[in-house]
Amino acid sequence: MNKKIAIFASVIGLMALQACDEGRLYEQETVIAPEGRTVTVKARLTGIASWPDPSMYVVVAGFNDDSDYALINKSVPAPSEEGGEVTVQLSGIKEQVTRVELCVINRLRKHIVSFYTIDEAQLAASNEIEVDAGTLNVGMYHTIQERVFNSTCVNCHGAATSAAAGLYLTAEKSHAAIVGVPSKKLEGMNIVEPGDAAKSALYEALSTDVTITNEWHYNHTAEVVDDGILAMIRQWITHGAKND
Repeated sequence: MNKKIAIFASVIGLMALQACDEGRLYEQETVIAPEGRTVTVKARLTGIASWPDPSMYVVVAGFNDDSDYALINKSVPAPSEEGGEVTVQLSGIKEQVTRVELCVINRLRKHIVSFYTIDEAQLAASNEIEVDAGTLNVGMYHTIQERVFNSTCVNCHGAATSAAAGLYLTAEKSHAAIVGVPSKKLEGMNIVEPGDAAKSALYEALSTDVTITNEWHYNHTAEVVDDGILAMIRQWITHGAKND
């Protein structure tokens, strides 16, 4: 009996050695890495819920210098609380992508406005990139204030000691000064009529020739020449003209 057991143990041992030699004893799953680079963006965000998804939404997206349309994108989720941290990983970024942005795109994936950019040199440095974009207010009205009112409008409307037509568009005063407030230039219209861009003097002034034909002494369409920014203002009004 002992001899039979010894022979049986020897056979098992030989089988185990053969399995080891053939690489079958401890097989492991083969993981194939996705083609292209991977970018991980971490940020602390406020105001993300103010974007009227799916018309416009906040994403991490890859672009080429030849086009304003995202080649690849991934939606940024709202944090569990305002100012909370979110992390988005965008994988499979091909070589034709020359920059990655935390930005807003529309339903056609057209670029609207950027909050943080990873440029071509940074992308070329590694196939695995991690960045901290910091604390960002990506609120819709905050974006309009920063990218439209502060960049051009306040030069006449509040940056000096007085404001043209008594209209202050500085950050502390702008929302109260325009939403639901009667226009001094266009009779029967409010400067901003929540829910109706076509009945809002602000949108009329920026998108039509009304400031020329009514002799406002300044062509206000020169203030916003980007169709995406103009669409953002229209969407903001259409979705209630909220202060966020």
